[in-house]
Amino acid sequence: MTADVMQHVASNHGTMIGIQNINEIQRLRGTALTEPWIRDCLAYYVPDKDATTTLSGLLDRYRVAVIHGSAGTGRYSTALHTLDQHTVPTIRQVKRGIDEKVELEGLKDDKTGWILDLRHETKPLPMGFGLELREAEQHLRDTSSFLVVVIGTKTWSAVAGEASQIAHLLRPADPIAVARTYLERHNPPIGEADALLADGNIINLLQGTTPAKALEWARTIAAAVTLNRTAPEPRTLQQLVSLVTESARKWRPDLLAWHKKHTDSGHRNYLLAAAVFDEAPARRVYEAYTALGSALQDAPAPTHGQHGPGIIELTNIIGADLVDDDRVRFLKPGYTEAVVDYFWADRPHHVEAFTRWTADQVTTLPADLATRLADRVSQWTTRITLAKQDLTVLRATATHWAATGHLEDHAADLLVAAALHPITGKLARDRYLTWAKAPDTLTAGKKLYTPAPLKRALAAAMAQLAPAYPEIALKRLATLASCTESPEVTQAVGDALMALWGQDTFEDSIRTRLTDWFTSSQPHKVQAACRTFLQIAERSNDDGLPVLLTPHAASWALTGWRHALDMPRPQIQAAIAVWLDAALTHPPLRPLVFDTFTDALFRAGSSRIYLPERFLALQHAAFAWEPAHSGPQPPTDRALLREELVQAMLRADPAVQALEPSDALDP
Repeated sequence: MTADVMQHVASNHGTMIGIQNINEIQRLRGTALTEPWIRDCLAYYVPDKDATTTLSGLLDRYRVAVIHGSAGTGRYSTALHTLDQHTVPTIRQVKRGIDEKVELEGLKDDKTGWILDLRHETKPLPMGFGLELREAEQHLRDTSSFLVVVIGTKTWSAVAGEASQIAHLLRPADPIAVARTYLERHNPPIGEADALLADGNIINLLQGTTPAKALEWARTIAAAVTLNRTAPEPRTLQQLVSLVTESARKWRPDLLAWHKKHTDSGHRNYLLAAAVFDEAPARRVYEAYTALGSALQDAPAPTHGQHGPGIIELTNIIGADLVDDDRVRFLKPGYTEAVVDYFWADRPHHVEAFTRWTADQVTTLPADLATRLADRVSQWTTRITLAKQDLTVLRATATHWAATGHLEDHAADLLVAAALHPITGKLARDRYLTWAKAPDTLTAGKKLYTPAPLKRALAAAMAQLAPAYPEIALKRLATLASCTESPEVTQAVGDALMALWGQDTFEDSIRTRLTDWFTSSQPHKVQAACRTFLQIAERSNDDGLPVLLTPHAASWALTGWRHALDMPRPQIQAAIAVWLDAALTHPPLRPLVFDTFTDALFRAGSSRIYLPERFLALQHAAFAWEPAHSGPQPPTDRALLREELVQAMLRADPAVQALEPSDALDP
């Protein structure tokens, strides 16, 4: 197993996208790698004894080793194997800092094997980076720890002269040995491995490939053999070889020939539906194929009685099998993915209709089939995003899923998966900022808009992504808060922030980010900070009290209110109402509420300039919380609290303080 294929976002071989996202985020945030995860990553690793000996020697002598090489050669797995052989109690990945900068200062844990993953670094390394690695030796020795850097040779070459003695060029393992290891360790083992790996076509396919690619072909070989075991008429060895070589070509010649022969759109739609619902009940495939025709505005002509082909004939036409339990199944490795790829390449103008159809299908499926379909579409979408370096399909899929109630979580998972991918990740994270800035609806003079459902999913995705990329996630959440008119999006941002607020590191990060933005010269940042603050200010803890209404948070809450009270009145109403409710139901909190609101009437700084506009905004909100009633009636507790607040605000006014006490509050 090589590191370059450990993150199976594009093809996760049965791993649920959401679970996979969690594992990858844990790795990126520097959480200790679990023993099962390490064993899984090294399950098919082919160690090089000489490389292991060399790297172990470097770690013993310098405490730091750099593994460089080309993509797919197994650099990460080699680092993991080396540290595992060094029997360090804990292995972690070095967490990246702001703007993904490398932060070696954070390596404080004792008896830890650190991996600094720079395989996909696109920016040149700063001069002196090699020296910094050398200088880390003493600190690592003091903490009984080690550091292994994995990086591309081209990237490393810029600083190689600074630390050549700690570097090792990794030579790729023999691809046939990699494939053999996978097939022998496969469960159940592939008994045909020796015969298949001795075939000239398979040898030609494997020779010269990287370990990562060899592992990919080994999976294809295993899939071909596994499918063959359940075939009504098992294929010969040469036929199995043919299946593998066709899969290597993504079945494109085979599919092109089939489409030339079968021009009937009904047959083509049945092929696509069967590929999407691989191994689903035949009746479900037939219903889906009819709906697909309608979605593509190409509904098949209605049949009466037994006119036209039925399920058995259609299944035969597309080259699939109808197995004993009446499920439609393709016995060709990688064929279902190839069918979808062919459609996307052949009919790009139908991508949105197709994604809308998949969303509609999931809404009608039983939970197990729905989750499976959503997970498969996530894989296909991420794969096409990777191949084309374009987010069109991903955006369309996430938008339709986000607008479909029970698929909202899948939409967020899809966005997270793309943002975590080592190749598409930066493109996705940058594009998400563009989407966050866009208006909710198409407006004059704007070429781009982001529908509210997609923005909601984006907010949920940022809450998941924050542990791995805190600064990036917080910036996009703040931008979403400032660039929306949708209460649902605002609510989603608030939910995301509250999910992070309870974590100490994020509470400090959120405060720091908003404090900087409060005083920004850019109006949109100030607005974003104020909206985000108000979202937090109106949130309550488990006791029903505002999370900011504590002595610990009082100073920062005052800063927030001083800026938030400058916002339009409708935007501040909800948060003020929550605080007044708390003051009403918990009298001991009343002095803190009143002090915060009265101090917020002054501009920050030593000048203590009183701002009447804030008085009016707060007074208006207080009367909206408890309106004045005409006629003689005893004041309610709410009315008394409102008047108490207004009087406190009046007493804080320097102009009122200058008057005699008897005159100051005389109506």
